[in-house]
Amino acid sequence: MAEALGPMIKEMLALLLHTPTDSLGPLKLDLENQSITVHCLRNLEEALPLLNGVKPPHLVFTEATLPDGTWADVVNLAVEASKPVNVIVIGRLEDVGLYLETIARGAFDFIVLPLTGHELVHVVRCAADNVISRREAQARAA
Repeated sequence: MAEALGPMIKEMLALLLHTPTDSLGPLKLDLENQSITVHCLRNLEEALPLLNGVKPPHLVFTEATLPDGTWADVVNLAVEASKPVNVIVIGRLEDVGLYLETIARGAFDFIVLPLTGHELVHVVRCAADNVISRREAQARAA
C-alpha cells in the first residue's frame, strides 16, 4: 500500500496508542506507507505532552483500553487539544454497541483490524481531510 495521501498532507502526524503486548506493527507500517509520521506510545501519560502541545498530532489511533485509561480519556484529551485532533478507536472484535458509543462520544471512527489496504486508506483519508478542514477553519476564525 504505497498510496500516499498527497501533497496537502505532507506533514501528517499520528499517534498509535497501544500496549506493548499488542502487535500493531502492520498498522504502523501501513500508515507510514501513506506518508504519515507515526509515534508509538504505550499509555495516556506518554501521549499527554503531545496532545497538550502547540502542535498536537492530526490523528490518534488508540486501543479501547490502555494501562492508564480508555478510548474515552483519549477523546477527552483530543477535544481539549489546541488544534483539532481526530481519534480512531481500534477494537479487537466487531462491537456495534462500542462503535456507536465511541462515535456518540466524539471519536472520529471505530475500526477492527486487520483492514484491507483500501479500507485503511479510505479511513485515513476521511479522517485527514476532516481534521485539516477543521484546523483551517480554526485558523481562519483566529
